[in-house]
Amino acid sequence: MFFKKSSEYGRSMIEMLGVLAIVGILSVGAIAGFQKAMMKHKINKLTEQYTLFIQEYLLLYRKDWRRVYQEKQQRVLLAPYMAAMGLPAGWKIKSTDSQFLLDSLGYSVVPFSSVFGVAFDFYIRQAGENSNSDYELCRQFFLNVIKPFENDIHHVFLYQANNSAPQIWWYGIPYCNEQLHCLANLKLDDVLDFCQRCSTADNTDRCVIAAYF
Repeated sequence: MFFKKSSEYGRSMIEMLGVLAIVGILSVGAIAGFQKAMMKHKINKLTEQYTLFIQEYLLLYRKDWRRVYQEKQQRVLLAPYMAAMGLPAGWKIKSTDSQFLLDSLGYSVVPFSSVFGVAFDFYIRQAGENSNSDYELCRQFFLNVIKPFENDIHHVFLYQANNSAPQIWWYGIPYCNEQLHCLANLKLDDVLDFCQRCSTADNTDRCVIAAYF
C-alpha cells in the first residue's frame, strides 16, 4: 500500500511539474506577445506624432524656413525654434545638444532649413544602439509617414555614418521622372530592403532617414 501511494504521489508530482512547465511556457509567450503589441502601439502613436510634426511644424511654415535659409545662405538648425513653439506630447529638446529633438520614444530628429524649404534627419538608430524596434519603426515610418506626403516631399534617402553616399533616393511626385526612383511607385519590397540596411548595419554605425520638403 505504501509503495502504491508513493507511486501515485510521484505521478502526481510529475503531472504537476508538467502543468507548471506548460504554464511557464505559455506565460513567456504571453509576455512576449504583450511586449510586441505594446511596441507596435507605441510605434503607431509615434508615426501619428510625426505626421502632425510634418503638417504643423514643417509644411505650415515651409516658406518661413526657406526664407531663413536664404538669409543665412546656409542651413539653419531649427530645433530651438520649434521647441519654443511647443512640441508634440512627450517630445523635448536634447539637453546636451540643442540641434536634436527627442521624440516620445527617445529617437533623435534634427530639423533644419534647406534650399527646398525645410528638412529633417530622423535617426532610426544611433551608433552603439541596436533595438529590435528599429526595423518595424523604419517600415512603419516609410509606409505611414513618408509615403502619405509624396506630393510634398522633394526627396528622401537613407544614409549611414560609415557610408556617406546615399544608398537609395526617392523623389516626390512633383519632382520625379522616368530616370528617378519615385515615391509614387514605392513598393513594400523596396521599403523592406531599405529598412533591412538599417537593421543589419554594423553596430558602430548610425542609420538616418533624411527627408526634404
